[in-house]
Amino acid sequence: MNKKELLDKVDEWIEEQKYQEYSDNTLKQYKANTMKFINWLQEDEKITKDTTMKYKKYLYELKPRPTTSSINTWIIELNKFLKWLNLNDLTIKKIKQQTKSSNEEVLSISDYKRLLRFSKRLGNMKLYYIMKVLAMTGIRISELKFFTVESIKSNYITAFNKGKERNIIIRQDLSRELRRYCKDNNIKEGCIFKGEKQDKLVLSTIWRQMKRISGLARVKKNKVHAHSFRHLFAQVFLNEYSDNITELADILGHNSLETTRLYTRSSNSQKKSKLEKLSFK
Repeated sequence: MNKKELLDKVDEWIEEQKYQEYSDNTLKQYKANTMKFINWLQEDEKITKDTTMKYKKYLYELKPRPTTSSINTWIIELNKFLKWLNLNDLTIKKIKQQTKSSNEEVLSISDYKRLLRFSKRLGNMKLYYIMKVLAMTGIRISELKFFTVESIKSNYITAFNKGKERNIIIRQDLSRELRRYCKDNNIKEGCIFKGEKQDKLVLSTIWRQMKRISGLARVKKNKVHAHSFRHLFAQVFLNEYSDNITELADILGHNSLETTRLYTRSSNSQKKSKLEKLSFK
């Protein structure tokens, strides 16, 4: 096959993936990452294993260099497309990653409190409560849309995400705060955190606001992203209930304990702080 033939097949592949019940965002990602490879190809070049191996090398040598996780995501999604085309012999291996023993992009409690304090100081109460919800429930940011005026009347919210239904548990104090926020802002129905000019949640706007607050609060920007609040929740939970990783996996909606263990890794500074408290007397 060549570039044109691949291009002719992309939309058909994406359409088929839609019926596997992938989300719209996942489908957009699949198409964008597959097009990354197609756009890189030379016109009329016949695609061989050498071609895909050269592409892998190209990704690895990009400047600035993407993270290994990003490169592997692009490889995985390209391989899915190639397998769908019955071109299994052209698939490429992921880049091997050394297992990290620490996580340097973990929010600390003091970071979290500074972010909340500066959000309140700037009068951005929507972001204030978004960060509170993320940190105090451990949800994925895509699950914010299930926080509606109607759903927070209960301490359990039913969320449907990644093809799975699960319960999100809300603490009583957080539930009360959210109901008060809705009352103060005249939010009477639907999503609590919808955009200013449209009814749906705008995740890119939340991301930009988080980055702005991180700069003002002097918290490292690479620490401040939606998923870091999920890590914070996991660490706070395990600090209190250290032997309960199975229950944490249930709360986070993980099928595998190995996935949950990734959330338990602390930063080197956090490890150092614990070592400083050890007594050898």
